[in-house]
Amino acid sequence: MEFSLVQSVPGQGLAVAGGVVWRTCLREIAFVADGSPVPVTVNAFQNEAAYAHLLEVICGLGSPIIGETEVMCQFKAFAAGLTAEHTTLKDMSERLLADARTVRARYLTGLGSRSYGSAVRRHIKDFGRVSLVGTGMLAQEILPFVLGDGRAVDLWGRRESIDWNSTGATYRRFDFSDGLRFEGRSAMIVAAPVSATQIAKLQQHYVDAGRLIDLRGEARTDPPPASLSLITLDDLFAEMQTAAEATERKVAVAREAIRRCADAYVTRAKLNPSGWHDLCA
Repeated sequence: MEFSLVQSVPGQGLAVAGGVVWRTCLREIAFVADGSPVPVTVNAFQNEAAYAHLLEVICGLGSPIIGETEVMCQFKAFAAGLTAEHTTLKDMSERLLADARTVRARYLTGLGSRSYGSAVRRHIKDFGRVSLVGTGMLAQEILPFVLGDGRAVDLWGRRESIDWNSTGATYRRFDFSDGLRFEGRSAMIVAAPVSATQIAKLQQHYVDAGRLIDLRGEARTDPPPASLSLITLDDLFAEMQTAAEATERKVAVAREAIRRCADAYVTRAKLNPSGWHDLCA
């Protein structure tokens, strides 16, 4: 019995019978039990290749911003939510995170600015007000980079309440926004899977909205309003694709280390010889 995983882009509704799915802003990965049908439209990996692929993704080597840390935080949250019925997957997740910390510490330090927050910050420095849409991990990473410099920050979300006011941002709920109007030049950062229609509705509350930074993976299929100066994920990635030869060498060495980690995991003595039977129990 073999272990497989499959990957697709967001929005394709990846669903594999008996599978557990990890979703990020840029990808969906399903852990597949042996014998389950696999869609022909996805990328599939098995055993050592599956482990190595996961480790590359967690280390940020599958991201347009090489070495970014957000995806590792997302996998850590995914692993924390696994239940006792997924014993093998929980054990493998712990090993993956341990290997990722080792690979990053040894081979992926000194790559320069590799966070979404620092990439966004340069585009809002001329705006006195920023609306940050989303309350998940990506928004939490970005928030410290947009605060300060006398800037007002509105945090928009769907939750009943959120204890972020102490950070300097003001939390506002989508469904309690009628009648709000804000003066002054403002920028909007979308860090949640909201629709273009919702973005347009929020934009109406800002009298002088001048820029939209759209970090949605769905932006290609659900484009935002065209009335603002637009910065997309692709734009941010393009700005940061200036990796030097030293960075390329580090990444190559890191990938070789990842291959060794994958081989060590799959061939380790305690691996159940019958396979990965409870990955997707």
